[in-house]
Amino acid sequence: MRRTVFLFLVFLAVTSCEKNSYTTFSTKYRVFFSCNIMDSPFNQTIEPGRFVSVRKTSDGLKTTDSDGHTTTVAMSEVQNGAFILGLAGIIIGTPLFNNYDFSVWAYDLGCPECDQSNKRLTFDVNGTASCSTCGGKWDLNNNGFAVSGKYRPLYRYPVMFNMGTNTLTVKN
Repeated sequence: MRRTVFLFLVFLAVTSCEKNSYTTFSTKYRVFFSCNIMDSPFNQTIEPGRFVSVRKTSDGLKTTDSDGHTTTVAMSEVQNGAFILGLAGIIIGTPLFNNYDFSVWAYDLGCPECDQSNKRLTFDVNGTASCSTCGGKWDLNNNGFAVSGKYRPLYRYPVMFNMGTNTLTVKN
C-alpha cells in the first residue's frame, strides 16, 4: 500500500512539473521589431482586418499593406542592426474575427511549408496569405491556420503594446 501511494505521489509530481509542449508562439526564428502605431503605415495595424508586412531591403524597411501599397523607410544604423525580422519579414495587424480583445497579432512573412527566406507570402484585403511556390493559403484572421489542405500554421510571434508611448513591439 505504501509503495502504491509513493508511486502515485511521484507520478503526480512528475506530471505537474511537466511543461506544456504546445505553444502558440514560434521560437524557430528570432524576431525583434518595434514601431510607433501613430505613424503611417503602422497606424493601419490597429484597424480590425488590416495587415502590414515589414521586411528589410538594401534601401531600408519595406512595408506593404493589405491593399498592396508599398512604402520604403530609411533606417538608421542602430535600427538596421537591432531589427530582426524572422525568416523573411513579419506581418502585423489586428484580426477581424476570433479576437475579442482586439489585440495586434504578428506572423512571419515566410512560408512555413517552403521554410526559405526567399519564399515570401502575399496577402489580400480579406486576410488570406498565400505562397506562389507551394500553393498554400492561410487565414490571418484565424490564428494563421491553413485555409485548405494539410499545411502547418503560420509562424506566430508575441506582440506587446505600450500605451504610454504608442509603441508596438514584436519580440520572442
